[in-house]
Amino acid sequence: MLAVTDLTVKYPDGTCAINAARFSIKAGESVALIGANGAGKTSLLLALVGVLQPALGEIQVGETILNKRTLSEVRSRVGLVFQNPDDQLFMPTIFEDIAFGLRSFGCGETETAERVNAVLSRLGIGHLAERSPLKLSGGEKRLAAIAAVLAMNPEFLLFDEPTAFLDPRARRNMTTILSDLSQGKLIATHDLAFAEETCSRVLLLQNGKLVVDGGRELLRDFPALEAAGL
Repeated sequence: MLAVTDLTVKYPDGTCAINAARFSIKAGESVALIGANGAGKTSLLLALVGVLQPALGEIQVGETILNKRTLSEVRSRVGLVFQNPDDQLFMPTIFEDIAFGLRSFGCGETETAERVNAVLSRLGIGHLAERSPLKLSGGEKRLAAIAAVLAMNPEFLLFDEPTAFLDPRARRNMTTILSDLSQGKLIATHDLAFAEETCSRVLLLQNGKLVVDGGRELLRDFPALEAAGL
């Protein structure tokens, strides 16, 4: 289980990005994180992998509490796919991008190659292995970024706007892929139709505060959505 208890995150200027959030995600559960621009969705995802430091509260993965000592372990168990794939893809080829994290965690070359090829095959992008990220479409880059995270075999996956800038065909493919993933998932998205297709539960953030934790019926509660700026 990924558990968040009374999590408060502040920016250096003192602005409160996340205000006393409390929720948990079970293994295999798929949860949508929605809210208007500036509501705190990305800040919450970054806090869950230790990029932003909590001012108060606790983040726990299984029996492990996130702190400086456990940061590496938590990041091996919780994978974040950024909204912009260019923030993740920086090596000369997609194979090398996916292999980077595995090598950083001490995997040998044989195991690294096996895991990279397995995830490329799983996502149907084996033909991109030797391609440069600079030569890929937005949808291809998004899949490559997901592959780089999946290769680490995380227990939980965090996605920041996974359908942003995708054409209809790529969006349908993304829907299928995320629906098929067995990990627990927290998906920050403005695409409410996508959230309804892929998630059974919804968290609604408003001005950094978690105001609703409910079922997917929230995605059709238009007065509540409008009140939250959606």
